Amino acid sequence: MLFVTIKHLKPGMILAKDIIIYNNNQYSRLLLSKGQSLNDTYINKIIYHEITGAYIENDAFNDINAEPAINKVLESKSITKIKEIYSRAKDGGKKLNSVAVKEIESVVDELVIEILNNKELTNNLIELKNYDDYTYQHCFNVAVLSISTGISLGLNGYMLHDLGIAALLHDIGKMSIPLEILNKPDKLSDEEFEIMKSHTVNAVTMLKHVVSNDILRGIESHHEKLNGSGYPYGRKGSNIPLYGKILAVCDVYDALTSDRVYRKTCFPNEVIEYLMGCADTNFDYEIIQEFLKKVVAYPIGTFVKLSNDKVAVVVKSYPENTMRPVVRIINPDNTVGEDWDLLYDLNLINITIVGMGYDSETIDYNKILSS
Repeated sequence: MLFVTIKHLKPGMILAKDIIIYNNNQYSRLLLSKGQSLNDTYINKIIYHEITGAYIENDAFNDINAEPAINKVLESKSITKIKEIYSRAKDGGKKLNSVAVKEIESVVDELVIEILNNKELTNNLIELKNYDDYTYQHCFNVAVLSISTGISLGLNGYMLHDLGIAALLHDIGKMSIPLEILNKPDKLSDEEFEIMKSHTVNAVTMLKHVVSNDILRGIESHHEKLNGSGYPYGRKGSNIPLYGKILAVCDVYDALTSDRVYRKTCFPNEVIEYLMGCADTNFDYEIIQEFLKKVVAYPIGTFVKLSNDKVAVVVKSYPENTMRPVVRIINPDNTVGEDWDLLYDLNLINITIVGMGYDSETIDYNKILSS
């Protein structure tokens, strides 16, 4: 299957994966089913819900089968529980009790087991994100990424447990922030930004006496930066706790790959380039290195542009270097060509991926799909 962006979807293309939308009243609803043939009405539905694109069937790429890292039933169950806990914090005196924390712990335990049993890359596809309840899905995603990174760092089970709790609860302080600030589509004023920044210390107030000090410090510091330019306390380097450093990387990655009212989504490679550019200034370089073993810069099924001006489709990623996958070349006549292994074929050592391949004027998606 191939990932085709909204701009290039055409009637007659066959969906290779379900498209699900999410809202406040019902966690998930099927918008379009795998196997459906797109028409103008269906394409307009996808555009209306601001979904970035769709996975499309194609015989030349039927060996690609991108599956989510986490079972969708577990994901739905987890996000429902996160929403319940956050709603209780909002409506119950801005505090959480030990019962709520026990419920979060049970979610974390299931996630840790699921991730430990999953030997594949954590994130090897583009999630078709469309969430009114962004905060809950974001906290779930950050938990999955953080636990995965913790495993790569060699953290023990106890630490993975605490890191997962910190990740699921890292934004709970936002329950004290007015919605008009949280959802403001324009740049926040200085006063509004100061209110927004208070969510880290708000969380400590909510969770004091019901979680460990390590969890509290991790949540409190997930917006600190190595060079001291972060908040709430401007801590530097080794003064930032490990959980905070891990959460910082995972939080930024998921936020930038999600569509928000004030910013459009970025492709994973763009966010990875940003993270690498901020290594050892904003983010810990060692943590970024381990994080990059758990996400891929170029998800399988996506079109990429090579340094020799050829366009190709990613068909396999290597955890040891996700920047150099196996790609399938698109010939100049829009037929499908041979596979190039950018990591292990020494003849291709000078060929690099220079970006996504969706803006190429030479690509005819209909012809590729019919080849």
